[in-house]
Amino acid sequence: MVLILCPNLCLDRVIVVPGFSPGRIHRGESGVTLASGKGLNVARAVRALGEQATVIGLVGSDDNGRAIVQGARTCGISLRAVRVEGPTRVCTLIIDPGNAETVINEPGPEAGGGIDQQLLAHLRAGLRRARVLVLAGSVPAALPQNFYARAIELSREVKRVPAILDAAGAPLRLGLLAQPNLIKVNRTEMADVLARPLASVDEVLDAADTLRTQTRGEVIVTMGASGAALITAEGRWHLSPPEVTRVNTIGAGDSLTAGVIVGLLRGYSLLDAARTGVAAAAADVTTLLPGTIDAEQVGALLPQVAIRASAR
Repeated sequence: MVLILCPNLCLDRVIVVPGFSPGRIHRGESGVTLASGKGLNVARAVRALGEQATVIGLVGSDDNGRAIVQGARTCGISLRAVRVEGPTRVCTLIIDPGNAETVINEPGPEAGGGIDQQLLAHLRAGLRRARVLVLAGSVPAALPQNFYARAIELSREVKRVPAILDAAGAPLRLGLLAQPNLIKVNRTEMADVLARPLASVDEVLDAADTLRTQTRGEVIVTMGASGAALITAEGRWHLSPPEVTRVNTIGAGDSLTAGVIVGLLRGYSLLDAARTGVAAAAADVTTLLPGTIDAEQVGALLPQVAIRASAR
């Protein structure tokens, strides 16, 4: 079972708006809601690839919170939800076909007595059955920014399973101090951590090598249409994705994480698991909703993922 800690769950509102531009009145072509947050996106893709997933996170006391719980149940995801008073976080995704997506992320809960202990209690219980732990997404103001570091340390006390950190900003920087087994970041997050621009693939590879040396964890960096970089103690590789018809790129990184996890659970090398992740990300790009992939399509795209080794 894949255990995913994602405190800042949300309800996504995905609206298709052809020709979108700010400062104008638009008519949406279609709209749909989705139980989301990075952890639920990862879990949805994990389930599509045939593995079980449990998500731990916060939901509000309103109808949107109930919609998240129901949405997870509909997808076959076990959700251990900690309820907080107040509205549930809603994120708006504006999709203009063929153009860059616009995302408006609302903040998560700002207060809630003892919710960190409730989340960690669910984590402690879930670790007994877990084969891998994923820490995904932002950390709301109601929790300390070192929350992921505390969770990784707890996982070492209860049960040593591989810990995969997929975060940004302070939760990422502080989480790295706990030395997760695998760090999954995008190019922008990597540049922020190391405080230097990363314009080329080779610069990304060099930066990820630096991060691996500092943390002793393996590193995967996503680079959008340029694919992903994988850096381990054994080597460095650039994985290029197959060409697909783009619908929505939001959530592709979450499907990549899911593909990597499922590959590792099935005994693949990290390089082969990363290849599966890149294929899953490419499949995600062809769909409107984040974390929504088809296992057969992933299998068809897998041979088209190109791998180039890079010397240190």
